[in-house]
Amino acid sequence: MLHVMKLSELDLNHVRALHFLLEEAHVARAAKRLAITAAAASNALRRLREDFSDPLLVRVGRRMQRTPLAERLRAPTRSVLDAARRLLDVATPFDPLRFDGVYTLTAADRIVDWILPALDSLLSKHAPHARLHVRTETSDIARTLQERGGVAIAGHGARAEFLESEPLLSEGFVCVMSASSLAARGRWDLRKFVSVEHVLVAPKGESARGAVDDMLATLGQSRRVSRVVASFATALLLAESSDRLVVIPRSLALAEAHRRALIARKLPFELPAQQMDMVWHKAHSLDAGHTWLRSIVRRAVVSRRQLPTPRASSEGPRAS
Repeated sequence: MLHVMKLSELDLNHVRALHFLLEEAHVARAAKRLAITAAAASNALRRLREDFSDPLLVRVGRRMQRTPLAERLRAPTRSVLDAARRLLDVATPFDPLRFDGVYTLTAADRIVDWILPALDSLLSKHAPHARLHVRTETSDIARTLQERGGVAIAGHGARAEFLESEPLLSEGFVCVMSASSLAARGRWDLRKFVSVEHVLVAPKGESARGAVDDMLATLGQSRRVSRVVASFATALLLAESSDRLVVIPRSLALAEAHRRALIARKLPFELPAQQMDMVWHKAHSLDAGHTWLRSIVRRAVVSRRQLPTPRASSEGPRAS
């Protein structure tokens, strides 16, 4: 039984096997990550089942499913391995050229589209053996960082006490429209902005009002939102194929400028920028490899922010 297992009997190789078996919930995939045969991984699972007096993984149809105990073991098992890695880091300087582990980036799809080209280039050059896993599910950043590690790029706000964060970039907004749209012609001002139809991006497509509408209300103005969508990608498609406008983060405008027949204009009023932070688990704050990853993410952000602004028509101010 677990409660009579002694620390002196704990084998770190068994902990590694437990970690990968529970993470993958698949013997063959765990074997590949452990660099052992499937038979050896199967034997390791059998020994772990005896040690914990629990099946750990049970077959449900054609898949293996974790038992309740296995789910509870995932986080502490990962913590043990992280602690072991930190012990080794103290004695062995981190060398990105030799690192062959996994880095995880969690961010909204628009941020991923913007930063990934630069981040991929930097990793390929300085850590050629590293593997990058990208996640765009950002509904529970705390849980993702606790289970997967790595870094997240997320809006500024209250977070779990076990997380660390630092300001990464300040996201301004621009107005994007088709280069052939009516809005792209003639004088660009607030009157033109509110005279045409708009596309609004709402996470669940449930609201027809956003920060732009709140700001317009303070100016005694309003706009007509004729389309409400759940993603920026959909909004850009609509703007590209119609006379509608869409207000988007500047980073997204930068990422899309060269791929679509769109132009960007400054908003004809002030809209507060959105602060984006880099976030990570406190357990990794002093980890040499993780510290290096954070430095590479910062460099990727700097390189992307140095790109030229999106193309603008000669009759309007350039986006900023």
